[in-house]
Amino acid sequence: MSATARTVVDSLREVMQDILVPELKAVKVSVDSLRTEMKLSHESLRTEMKLSHDSLREEMKLRHENLERMIQHGDERSEQLIRSLADKLDAAIDVRERLASIEARLPRQ
Repeated sequence: MSATARTVVDSLREVMQDILVPELKAVKVSVDSLRTEMKLSHESLRTEMKLSHDSLREEMKLRHENLERMIQHGDERSEQLIRSLADKLDAAIDVRERLASIEARLPRQ
């Protein structure tokens, strides 16, 4: 290659580097900036989702506990009603037996 051709190639190379290198550095800075921004957004979203998840879990836990209390109260109330009915039935049977005993002792007409 001749000296003139080398000079032209070197000049062209220099011009390309003067134009492309700053642009490539600017693109790299922009990409790095976007990468950082995306990482921050990702962390923010992750934190928000975790808070939402924890909040939902706590609400579900409270509702479950309330439901268990309601069921327990209902069970206790049902047991009380059953005991009350059983006591009344026992009393009615006792009254019926006494009445039958009294009727048996009365003279028949």
